[in-house]
Amino acid sequence: MMITRCPGCTTAFRVTPEQLKAMHGKVRCGQCQLVFNAIDTLLDMVKEPVASIAALPDLFDQEASLQASAHTDEPVSEILEELPTTPSLSGEPLDDHGWQDERIEPLLHRKVETAPKRHTWAWVLAAALVLLLLLLQVIVYFRVELSVLSPAMKPLLQDLCKPLSCDVPLPRKGDLISIESSDLHPGTSGQLVLIATLKNRAPFAQTYPDIELTLTDINDQPLLRKILAPADYLPISTDVATGFVAQGELAVNLALTYDNTGSAVASGYRLYLFYP
Repeated sequence: MMITRCPGCTTAFRVTPEQLKAMHGKVRCGQCQLVFNAIDTLLDMVKEPVASIAALPDLFDQEASLQASAHTDEPVSEILEELPTTPSLSGEPLDDHGWQDERIEPLLHRKVETAPKRHTWAWVLAAALVLLLLLLQVIVYFRVELSVLSPAMKPLLQDLCKPLSCDVPLPRKGDLISIESSDLHPGTSGQLVLIATLKNRAPFAQTYPDIELTLTDINDQPLLRKILAPADYLPISTDVATGFVAQGELAVNLALTYDNTGSAVASGYRLYLFYP
């Protein structure tokens, strides 16, 4: 065991050759946190000064000599009394020699140096690919909304959807399409004539909705239900691809064949717009 003194606060500490060798003599004082070379400040307990860490084998020999002298009758108090009286590191009283035997810790701290993380190109490319796939997924999922917000993007979105087997349909906001008026009355040859006005209240074009027509009896119980697709009620000349124009109205005039030979007679009807 060897003794070194902090040049900043003059506190003496016990050190071992292993501690000096680990950091090439550089230590940190537990009292004032000063970093210094403990080899340069070794006390007289080491008879010969150590100039560099290369001389540490001599320190091992000297430590062995000191331990051997402990079994002789030579007094060692003179060496111990050379240490100045310093404050107890643990707040306990000092012994007769001015330092705590076996209770004083070396208070020399090594900083564990960790190797810097290496970001390889493989990880960077993998992260970029994941972000690109995530962005593509978001674009495909919200393709209809993006085409409404930016109509100029629609051709690009359509090209993007081709290899993915998807399309960019018109919006389908059923709550923005309403029936403004409707009427159902008998026609010729036992037919029923449906007259209705539909309105698209959205500020953008939408897909034409399906119409559900339900015939009811006098108790408003359903007797017959029929689903009318856009191709069933739109004029032949209508361009379905352009959709139901924004803020537009559509007049429906459709003759339906009705078989009234059953026991129940229809006395009312209900209309409902929806997207399948």
